[in-house]
Amino acid sequence: MLFSTNKMGHLGQILSSGFVGEVVVNNLTPPTPNQIQAWGAVVIQVLVGIVTIWATIRKALQKPEIVTRVGADAVAAVAAVAAPAAAVSDADAQ
Repeated sequence: MLFSTNKMGHLGQILSSGFVGEVVVNNLTPPTPNQIQAWGAVVIQVLVGIVTIWATIRKALQKPEIVTRVGADAVAAVAAVAAPAAAVSDADAQ
């Protein structure tokens, strides 16, 4: 029926195009504020889901951090330096 070569085909195409146009125009209405809010929430949830999945995959594919082994004497030295600093900050707080 598209690009008909006879007069009846042309008339049918014109009428069907007009009918389809009327149906489309009458059925397409602007969305209500509630529909806009609902679709906005769906879009935000989809974006959050995509970012979460992307971050999870990126974290899984990262190289593990290098663990540095520290001897017991180094831990004792750090604790000895940190203990007086903590006592000073407690005295300042009072």
